Amino acid sequence: MVAAGLLALASLLPLALGRPSAVHSDFVVRDQHSAVPLGFFNAHPHFPFVPPGMLRLTIGMPQSNATGLQAALLDVSNPNSENYGHHLSKSEVEQLVAPKPESVKAVTDWLGKNGITPDSASASGDMITIQVPADKANALLNANFTTYVYEKTNSTMVRTLAYSLPAAVQDHVAFVYPTTQFIPPVARKAAFKIVQSARSTKRSKSKRAIDAKCAQVITPECLQQIYNIPSTPATAAGNSLAVSGFGGEVANADDLKDFLSQARPDITNGTFDVLAVDGGTDDGQGTTEASLDIQYTVGLATNVPTTFVTVGDQNQDGDLTGFLDIINTLLKQDNPPLVLTTSFGFDEAPFAQAQDLANTLCNAYAQLGARGTSVLFASGDGGVSGPQSNDACDGGPFSPTFPSGCPFLTSVGSTQGINPETAAPFSSGGFSNIFAQPDYQADAVAGYLKTLGNTNKGLFNATGRAFPDVSTQGVQFAIEVAGQVQGVDGTSASSPTFASVIALLNDARLNAGQAPLGFLNPMLYSQGAAALNDITSGSNPGCGTDGFPAVAGWDPVTGLGTPDFQKLLTLLTGSAAGAQNGTAAQDGAAGQDGAAGTNSTASAAPSDSAVLSATASDAAPTASASASAVDATPSASASAEPKKHKGFKLPKLAGKQQ
Repeated sequence: MVAAGLLALASLLPLALGRPSAVHSDFVVRDQHSAVPLGFFNAHPHFPFVPPGMLRLTIGMPQSNATGLQAALLDVSNPNSENYGHHLSKSEVEQLVAPKPESVKAVTDWLGKNGITPDSASASGDMITIQVPADKANALLNANFTTYVYEKTNSTMVRTLAYSLPAAVQDHVAFVYPTTQFIPPVARKAAFKIVQSARSTKRSKSKRAIDAKCAQVITPECLQQIYNIPSTPATAAGNSLAVSGFGGEVANADDLKDFLSQARPDITNGTFDVLAVDGGTDDGQGTTEASLDIQYTVGLATNVPTTFVTVGDQNQDGDLTGFLDIINTLLKQDNPPLVLTTSFGFDEAPFAQAQDLANTLCNAYAQLGARGTSVLFASGDGGVSGPQSNDACDGGPFSPTFPSGCPFLTSVGSTQGINPETAAPFSSGGFSNIFAQPDYQADAVAGYLKTLGNTNKGLFNATGRAFPDVSTQGVQFAIEVAGQVQGVDGTSASSPTFASVIALLNDARLNAGQAPLGFLNPMLYSQGAAALNDITSGSNPGCGTDGFPAVAGWDPVTGLGTPDFQKLLTLLTGSAAGAQNGTAAQDGAAGQDGAAGTNSTASAAPSDSAVLSATASDAAPTASASASAVDATPSASASAEPKKHKGFKLPKLAGKQQ
């Protein structure tokens, strides 16, 4: 975001603020607001101001065959298809989404006549960026850019209330960003709370011998016990996992080393790589979100090569431009990561007036999926009220989150407790108002709606894409930040946990000569549900209601349920020992071109002898029915500083790691 203190005076011209700077007979209004959108205000109401320097604009062009991309994605992701696992190559995907030659010519001619040369382009050429002064941007788009402030976070952004395009270009442009898209910043900052000391407890006598301390604080070993996740190091060549970070988040290597020394002493070389986008950096003191994501990927997906993708602010618009840039960076790679987890998201409502932009992002996730990447997002922490809890929707419709409503990614909600495992009340879920409900989840959602009856009638779009798809524990995750141990709640904990499970399953499949899993949802909703723990109690209140209840089967709080690694391994490799002996049958292409707000709330421990407490009870989660093998031929804001807790040691669990 642009700092308000850097704003420069613009000429005092007789302009209506936010209105087009001129009238051109060949211009067609593309989008406009009659007033400044709710939650924003004009930083300088008497005359337009823009920051010094250049404006960076992204111009999207219509993709030539987005429908073909989506069909190909679903085909290679469906276990019942003969093409399951036959992921597309980089060039095959790019051919499907490349703009038509006439669109490229129309746009480049338009820019050329205005003396503008594109600064960069996406891998397929469907998006180009330009950098121009504000006055030139105004002339190019018949706009009037000025600076607006989002009241809730006091962050600034340059926007216009209206923009137009020449008639000859109108049909060749999908969107220009940023222009009229008043989208609040991503939900990102953790709120801290002080927790009480934990009481010593005896080991749980649950079926899977889950240590009772896991009811008070979650560690990697707890997740291994709860979800049958192995500690055996991954060995497959070509395996990979990526964690995305925004807004200056830092994953500190020293924090990770100390965390692993306590939580996973068997990991002696736990490291991660860093990929910088838009000037991102991973230097300095660790921060909560990045620490959580890295410590619970490196700490769970044992020995899977992990990369922290840090997105900086050298994009002049921050959050959403960062989302575009990170995905375009990965799509340019010959071998993008096999798993990508993101713990940041938006309220979906502002995208209603920017649906072309929303569709472009969603199709970008489809491109990664078609190439063999499993894309996972945290569903959000506001129950039915959006990415973070708020009362703005009280008495009105529920607020779904973005991009969890995109049908081409896997949305992850949260649970809590171990006897029983129940829905976490903050777990965002619901139904998109932008994206239609995909066929792969139609039966599961229909069953839920029948059970729901008239509850919440009129408050959600029953025909929209329903989310989340799955869930994991999300309460009281112990992490180390700047040498201090904190407890964190949120779907930000759940997405990296499920991502780690997928990374380890990929390891087993790659060692067995099979393709990586890629886009997960068609498999999860068809055969995978039998290998998940169905969560049947709890709800996600918000908007002045009790939200949606968790029930047997899929529900918009916990999705299809939580993972059982061993059952998933049997389902997806045909062998429970597949991770070690690699004896499952080969199912085809290796994929990956032949190579195979954050949603968190942090709490601080109060004393040297304390152990982070949790509200959950202790014992085993509900077990689901056994699964047979897939017959597959190859596919926000911090309210206070936390109280620090020096010298804290993670709780030692009874028994040895498995």
